[in-house]
Amino acid sequence: MVSVASWNINSVRLRMPLVERLLDEETPDVLCLQEIKCEEHLFPYEA
Repeated sequence: MVSVASWNINSVRLRMPLVERLLDEETPDVLCLQEIKCEEHLFPYEA
């Protein structure tokens, strides 16, 4: 079964530690983030 997590994050850069924790603990196959409030060149792709 595929697991999907959806989160209205309201600023991805401020909440990266929480995103990393979610990915470590819940290990979703797909993570959908809304309201990331981040310009593309500032998005933490490496995280």
